[in-house]
Amino acid sequence: MGNCVNLAVADLMVTLTCTWVTLVDNLTEGWILGAIFCKLNTFTKVLSLVASVLSLTQIAYDRFFGIVFALRARMTERRASISLVIIWIFSAVVALPVLFFRKLKSREWLDHTEMWCDDDWPYEINVVGNMTRFTMPLRTAYFVSVSVVLYFVPMVVMSIAYGVIILKLKTTHIPGEIMDKRDEQQAKTKRKIIIMLITILAVFCVCWLPCQVMLLYTELRGNRSTLPDWYYHFEFAAYTMAYSNSVLNPIIYAGFNENFKQGLLNIWRRMSGDPGRRLTHVYNTYTETTYTAV
Repeated sequence: MGNCVNLAVADLMVTLTCTWVTLVDNLTEGWILGAIFCKLNTFTKVLSLVASVLSLTQIAYDRFFGIVFALRARMTERRASISLVIIWIFSAVVALPVLFFRKLKSREWLDHTEMWCDDDWPYEINVVGNMTRFTMPLRTAYFVSVSVVLYFVPMVVMSIAYGVIILKLKTTHIPGEIMDKRDEQQAKTKRKIIIMLITILAVFCVCWLPCQVMLLYTELRGNRSTLPDWYYHFEFAAYTMAYSNSVLNPIIYAGFNENFKQGLLNIWRRMSGDPGRRLTHVYNTYTETTYTAV
């Protein structure tokens, strides 16, 4: 539950500090939002990405050991709370370099002052023959590390973990006839939970993948002096897909959560004056190996 709250907080941060900022930047000439949003915009992108990946990883870890190794002790509430705090602290530390090196820059012209938001990482000048190349090795190392270590590697690990979980659910049969009906309902709920988590992971992976491709291309391309024309169209599409993840997550939660759907229907009936029977909440829980619907 706590890790899904983490995902919701990350989505809210993207909505409040990234989505509309990018839209304003695309619709106006130069940067008009000041130095604070110049730093906060990129910082929040990295912070929410890392926090979301680590939260998804924590969820996969919890489900993996709860299903594949059901007889072992699961994470306690206290340990879970500590892990949530660690996730946000670690995510903030990872995003700090962006907060430090992101700067609002300006250039004076005769009739106006041009302002834009850009990175100000330390750079090196390399002269090769008649060519002068500017490189930023610290920036390249930072963004490549964030992309590979904190995106691609966790995606692969979580995909393997959920693959093992699916295999376990398909091959596990609980013997006995007295508890067959209850076991069948429990198995159905387990499958629904896993489908929801895999859907969240798949949507997150697809939505943020173009941003990672764009980032790696920007940092690893040979000629850093100019960017091709198609890049700016791809950049717009990549950020649009990344931000759409914050829109899709609540829809996924609502679609798989019976309590949410029934509560929404009850509210609608009250507002519309429908005297129909009020629906009661259904809490999907398990005893022993405690599976709780997120």
